[in-house]
Amino acid sequence: MPASAAPDAANPEDACEIFEVRVPEFSPIAYARATASLFRAYEKSSGEPIKKGSKGRVGIKVYTNSGPGLCTPTELVDAVIDQLVRRGYDKKDITIVDMSRRKLRDCGYLPKRSRLKAGMADDYKGVPVADIESGKFFDARWYYDNPLSPKSVRGEASNDIYNPELRKSYLPVPLFLSVDFWINLPMVTDMEGLGVCAALGNASIWNMSNNERFLKSPANASMAAAEVCSIPELKDSNLFTILTLEKGQFVGGAIFNSRCTFSENAILMSRNPVVLDYVAWELINKYRAADKFDKIEPMPALLNYCKELKIGDWDPRAARRVLIPFRSR
Repeated sequence: MPASAAPDAANPEDACEIFEVRVPEFSPIAYARATASLFRAYEKSSGEPIKKGSKGRVGIKVYTNSGPGLCTPTELVDAVIDQLVRRGYDKKDITIVDMSRRKLRDCGYLPKRSRLKAGMADDYKGVPVADIESGKFFDARWYYDNPLSPKSVRGEASNDIYNPELRKSYLPVPLFLSVDFWINLPMVTDMEGLGVCAALGNASIWNMSNNERFLKSPANASMAAAEVCSIPELKDSNLFTILTLEKGQFVGGAIFNSRCTFSENAILMSRNPVVLDYVAWELINKYRAADKFDKIEPMPALLNYCKELKIGDWDPRAARRVLIPFRSR
């Protein structure tokens, strides 16, 4: 990543700021104003403007795995795109990335098929969309290799244990190899195996092929997620994470359950994804306790693994919370 874009993004463990904007509502205008403030705060903190670099492209990682009920709001993505365009990028230079083309379509990031038949382009308002499951966006040299047995359709260990390809999880090139930087836009859920799924889960488990083998392996998923997040090319090119609290889920994992959701009128941003996941874990436990569910305890191992791998420190006491005033006009 060019130094002009994000001079300190390569060292998120040293990034000790959590920026917060408290919004009166989650409207398109509120998202636009809050996101503009967060971009300015990042530039002031880093001492460098966000601008087009040598590769001339940007990736945006969204979360759509839970479907329309709990996905990265399109209003937030619109606001991020607007800020990038203001800083020299064209819409064609930006790529939205997530797992499933079907779920991206369900969540509004691709037009409905009826509109495609009418001649509409299969993109998001002129922004290209890449789906990991298609396999079209991989490089054979970039994958995460883990000995955990892949799962068959029935959930049993695959019999083809000698096929080395089944041990590999490929990473999407449009998100880190071919971009100046990428921005993470996760949602908050609990998750078997990780404990909490927000910034780190969106950058790892929900960011690679063949991820089914990790979803129900608590002993392996956390370490796998941490190791993926520590890949230098992926970690170093992550500009920051914007975490909206418009909606989160505290029970049920990736399966959306409207009765187990929460909302707080705040949007957070940090270069350190680990501390944001700690905040997400605390929020999940707060709402689990209020609804008489057991808390997720002890603290998810994922956070310590990430600290050990120098992705970032989970301890919020080491972070400076910066409240950014919401500009009503």
